[in-house]
Amino acid sequence: MKTTMKFIAAVALTLTTVVGMAKEPKLNLIVNNETRSLVFELETQSEETKIKFLDDQNNVLYSENVSDEVYSKRFDLKRLENGEYFFTMENALRSIIYTINVKDEESSITESNEVLKPFFRKSDDMLYLNLLNLKKGKVGIKVYDGNHGLVYAQDFMNETIIEKAFNFKSAKADEYTVVVKNSDGTYYENIVVN
Repeated sequence: MKTTMKFIAAVALTLTTVVGMAKEPKLNLIVNNETRSLVFELETQSEETKIKFLDDQNNVLYSENVSDEVYSKRFDLKRLENGEYFFTMENALRSIIYTINVKDEESSITESNEVLKPFFRKSDDMLYLNLLNLKKGKVGIKVYDGNHGLVYAQDFMNETIIEKAFNFKSAKADEYTVVVKNSDGTYYENIVVN
């Protein structure tokens, strides 16, 4: 009986830990027309996030790197001219661009576009790649050596989850670049083999 209780307690602790670690960062962006303001709230797991507020000419009106686990900021929209503005939030896993329309006394978020980035993890001479490809579009992966010579290439089509492990344990000493290209952009990761 004691062994069963210990086992159940261990499983419950493990599940609680896994669920807690898998928590998705929480993000809120709210337009308040009564105060003519924009409120940004972010809860993360201590990953650095960059936020920007831009006008329609791509001039940066505000920029900050956020590393707090809980962050809140209010932006005053009263002095802004009528037009479109953009609020961006970017971290290692994703970037989101919100389009904000300011017109007289009314402001609104008219559009949001989220881009999921590939996640790279290094361990010894191994590089692991994970990418959530919700659009199921073409994803090209290439590996180049330090002389820009192509070492590896593979394309993925119609796959939602792309997982790839690159083994550099028997590779010659060099600096390698992994390039991941999809419809949202091109992403680079370097690994040095000694």
